[in-house]
Amino acid sequence: MTQNPLTWYESTAQRGDVERAIGSHRSDVVVIGGGLAGLTTALELQRRGRSVILLEAERIAWAASGRNGGFVSNGFAEGMSNIEQRVGLDHAKILHSFSKRGTEFVRDTIARHDPSIKMGDGWLVVQRHPDNGSFQSYGENLQRTYAEPISYLPRQDVKAMLLTERYHAGLTSNAAFHIHPLRYALLLQNLAMKAGAKIFEHSKVLNVEKTSLGFQVKTQNSEIACNDVVYCVSSLDPKLHPVSGRAVLPIATYVAVTIPHDIAAIQTSAAIADTRRAGDYYRKISDNRILWGGRITTMRSEPMQLAQKMHGDMTSVYPQLRRIDMEYAWMGLMGYALHKMPLIGTDGSGQWFATAFGGHGLNTTAMAGQLVAGAIADRDDSIRAFAPYQPQWAMGPLGQVGVQGAYWWMQIKDRFEEARA
Repeated sequence: MTQNPLTWYESTAQRGDVERAIGSHRSDVVVIGGGLAGLTTALELQRRGRSVILLEAERIAWAASGRNGGFVSNGFAEGMSNIEQRVGLDHAKILHSFSKRGTEFVRDTIARHDPSIKMGDGWLVVQRHPDNGSFQSYGENLQRTYAEPISYLPRQDVKAMLLTERYHAGLTSNAAFHIHPLRYALLLQNLAMKAGAKIFEHSKVLNVEKTSLGFQVKTQNSEIACNDVVYCVSSLDPKLHPVSGRAVLPIATYVAVTIPHDIAAIQTSAAIADTRRAGDYYRKISDNRILWGGRITTMRSEPMQLAQKMHGDMTSVYPQLRRIDMEYAWMGLMGYALHKMPLIGTDGSGQWFATAFGGHGLNTTAMAGQLVAGAIADRDDSIRAFAPYQPQWAMGPLGQVGVQGAYWWMQIKDRFEEARA
C-alpha cells in the first residue's frame, strides 16, 4: 500500500505565492493564525472597514483547517443537551443560532464565489448498537427545540444506503453539506486579500508587546503596530497568548483517501459518521474515492503504517472494500477546550481569541470570525454569549494524559455496547 506524501486536499488544490512579513507595518488589527478562524476574521474585519494584517507561521490552512473531514453542519462538538444543562435552554438556543449562522456563512460564501468547493449535501449519523429509543428521541429533540430538519431512519433504511451489517439506526439531515476544506480556506484567503487585507506566510510571531498606542507584533523580519490583536492559533502555540493558549489541548485525528474504485457499498452522497466516542467519519468524494477518518489520540506523532490502519478501520465496516487500497493518509491536530466548546472572547486589553474548534470547526470558525469582527469593528456584544465558556487551564501534559485515559475508557464502553448487540 503506497502512501502519497501529500494530503489528498493538497494534491487537488492550487496555492499561490504568499510573501513573508518583512519590515515595519501598521494596521488596525493583526490576526495571528492563517486557519479558517483567522481567515474569516480577517475577511470580515476588512469588510467592516478595518485594515488587517494576518500572520501565519507556516502556510495558509496547513494544519487542521486544511486537513479535516470537510463536514459542515450546525451545532458544536459539545452536545446541545449538555449546553442546555450549563447555560439554560434560552441561552442554548442563542448559541445554536450562532452555529447556524456559521453554517450559512460557509454555504453562502461557496455558492457565491466557487460552487465547486461543495462536494455533497446532507449528513447521516449512524448507531453501531441497537437503539433503545434514546437515539431517536435525541433527533426528535433537536428537531423540536432547535428546528433542525432531522429524520430518524430504522435499520432497514440505513442498510439500503450503507451496505454493511454494522449499523442499527440513523439520523439524517439535509441542512448539512460537505466540502473541500483547503480550497475553501484558499478562497477565504483570496477574498480577504481582494478586500484589502495583507496576508503573510512563514511569518511566525515571536512576541506581542503592549505599548502606549496599542500593540507591537514582532516576527523574525518584521514589526507591526496595531490597535487590536486576534489570536487564532489553536493548539499550535500555547505560550503566545497564555490566557487562551493554556486552555487548549492538542488532539490528533486521522484521515485517509482510497484509490479510485467502484464504491457501490455506499449508496448516498451524504457525509457519514457514527455515534461512538472516537467514531468513524467518511464520505464519497470525487474520482470514485472514499475519504475515511477516525481515531483520536493526544499523541502528536503520526503512527507507523497509518494507511494500513485506516484501511483496517474501513474494512471492519465494509469487508467488501478490502481490495481498495489507501493512496493518501495523514494526521490532523485539533484544539479542544475541556468543555468542548469554542473559546471566543477578549481579555479586555485589545487582545482577542478565537480558538478550540476541534471536532466541529467548519461552521464554528465561520461563526467566530463574524463575532470577533463584529465586536472589534461594530462594538457588537454578541460575543458575550460565549462568556460561560471562558478559557480554563487544561493542565498541560497532565491534561493530555487524562484525556487519553478518558478516550480509552470510552472506547472500552463502545466495544462493550457493540458486543451486546
